[in-house]
Amino acid sequence: MTTKYMAAAAMAVLLFLSPAHAQSTADLLQKGIHAQETLGDVDGAIQIFRQVAASASSNKLLAAQAQYQLVVCMLQKGDRSAANQELQLLARNFPEDADLVGKARKLVPGGTETLPEPWGESEVAQLNIKRDGQSTGEYLVYSVDHNHPDPRQGYRQPDFPQALVLRWELNTKTTNRSLLIEADRDTMQPVGKRHKMESNDDLGDPTAIPFKGPAIDNEESVFLMRRLPLAVGYKTKLPVTAEQVVPSQLELTVTSIEPVQTPAGKFNCYKISFAAIGQTFWIGAEASRPLVKFQSGNVEAELVKVWGAEDGTESALAFLPAAGWFVNMDPGPGPVRTGSFGLPEMGGYANVWMRKIYTPSAEIAATLREALDDYIRQRQRDADPSDFYDVKVRPESIQPRLIGGKQALSCILDYMDRQGNRTDKKSEYLVWIRTESTFVKFSIHTDRNGVGVKRWQFDPVVATAKIP
Repeated sequence: MTTKYMAAAAMAVLLFLSPAHAQSTADLLQKGIHAQETLGDVDGAIQIFRQVAASASSNKLLAAQAQYQLVVCMLQKGDRSAANQELQLLARNFPEDADLVGKARKLVPGGTETLPEPWGESEVAQLNIKRDGQSTGEYLVYSVDHNHPDPRQGYRQPDFPQALVLRWELNTKTTNRSLLIEADRDTMQPVGKRHKMESNDDLGDPTAIPFKGPAIDNEESVFLMRRLPLAVGYKTKLPVTAEQVVPSQLELTVTSIEPVQTPAGKFNCYKISFAAIGQTFWIGAEASRPLVKFQSGNVEAELVKVWGAEDGTESALAFLPAAGWFVNMDPGPGPVRTGSFGLPEMGGYANVWMRKIYTPSAEIAATLREALDDYIRQRQRDADPSDFYDVKVRPESIQPRLIGGKQALSCILDYMDRQGNRTDKKSEYLVWIRTESTFVKFSIHTDRNGVGVKRWQFDPVVATAKIP
């Protein structure tokens, strides 16, 4: 038999066998669908569909359909996590069947394929804002925490212990806005009723407009983007509420991979475009995949600092219990911790406020004074004649200091405190310490004639502070 004849015979055999093989795979697929839909034997159907899905090399069309049916089966079993895993396999192994992938994504709640969480137990990231290329002193903060029992409620388990607590914060010259939600760890979709929005710009703030869009929406899209299977050319749609009641599906596209230099370091980043709203995000391509840069028109924000699971509160305030003083800090997600401190016999009350925030060393002195001026204005703005009023700072009390080698500022505020029919003269002694990564404020309220004693008690103790 000649080589030519042997090749022709082999081709004839292949042509003869292929339809039969395709038919048997098709029959197997129909058998699985019959078991699933008619007999109600979902587990038996799953075994059949896995067999068909494994035959992708011989009939990719039928294998894709079987993989789709696996998504449906997992949803029938009520296993949303498994359904999402099967969806990921469908998108990864059969990307050419976009219609089928899209159909499956509509079935799975939060069906956008997600990778494992790139952050650890918790994370806080700060991005500083520039306008027309110039630094503004404004910043964005993103934080993520796992949902833990709350000591304030007797360590009662949260309603959704497997949820993530996501927080977004924007600080401009006239705005402080924040959004906190609980999100399902697998789908990144909101769960429960723990949605908290705060804003102090009663009349609106035009400088906040560039940050509407994926930066502020019900799904906290920046966190979701960090878990997408990004690659050059990758496209998907995310539900975004940008000045809308009903989320709209906005398409994102990964246009390239670019190196980006920021104060936090140099990163290779996926460049992600939301063309419909003119916003661009740069997400790190390695490790924890942080949001490295954001741009909207003439406004951009770049990463300056990332904090991990380390809290830092206990070490920063260790000088207080070492001196015999009590410290009681409230738990909570995000970059801020608040609490109380003092001696049982101290009288009055004392507060501590601590925040993770990045400040270049050259700017610390100026930001301390700006923070003081902002605090005075806030106290004066919040004054209520039925509660307290006539808030004034003693100019001669404003003292720049060094505490534990760190820049600090102290001052005294005087105000009138109304308790029923009685009005008392009160004072507030403030000591603020700021480092490159931490800002701590100590506040002691007392009667006007007692402020000297409180300073006498507190100053030797705070002088031993070692704030990181």
